[in-house]
Amino acid sequence: MTAGIRGIVFDKDGTLIHFEQSWTPVYVESAEALARRIGRPGMAAAWLQATGRDPVSGRVLPGTVLASATVDVIAARWRDLSPELPELDVLIPWLDEFWERRGLELLAPVGDLPVLFDRLRGGGLRLGVATNDAEKAAHATVGRLGIAGHLDFVAGYDSGHGAKPEPGMILAFCAAMGLAPADVAMVGDSPADLTAGRAAGCGRVVGVLTGTSPEQVLVPLADVVLADVHALPALLGTDPA
Repeated sequence: MTAGIRGIVFDKDGTLIHFEQSWTPVYVESAEALARRIGRPGMAAAWLQATGRDPVSGRVLPGTVLASATVDVIAARWRDLSPELPELDVLIPWLDEFWERRGLELLAPVGDLPVLFDRLRGGGLRLGVATNDAEKAAHATVGRLGIAGHLDFVAGYDSGHGAKPEPGMILAFCAAMGLAPADVAMVGDSPADLTAGRAAGCGRVVGVLTGTSPEQVLVPLADVVLADVHALPALLGTDPA
């Protein structure tokens, strides 16, 4: 097994699920619903562009707020542009509920994740998810993906460990599993994920190309960049083939 890796922490969005198929339409629909609610339908495009959606391609740009920030940050940015939006103590839970419900409906997993996680667990690895989404939504997502029973740890931005790019969630996984950070790989699609892995002292920092960031963005931050998470067993020596 590569470098003695004994555990893996996965990002969720863009890593276990395809970002553009799963999240971009959720952002667009929630912004449009809010804009209609305040009677300013034209503001949806302005909020989305200000937080990272390219108006020409329709894609979320790498390294932007929409690509990796937490819901409270996104809500605050939108409300800065339109103070007539509900107060944050109303807006944040509204977005959380909308994104969880619609996100589960549009969920686009990266391949057959139960088979992958079976293989990784069969190799003796402890597995966790650390996401800048809410913990409740993370549990709902991994349940829908069919991998909840394979996970030893699930944390969101609201779990008490901080948010990425800070290393708190990864370090909490290490503490819970009794592993040193050097024994753990962090796998993610964004600079925030990989920076968190470096800050935690992970033994392996792995980028994947199923999110918003192209290879040239991830290469300087990662030990290796893979097409997707299904290349992990071969990389870590857990693939019986």
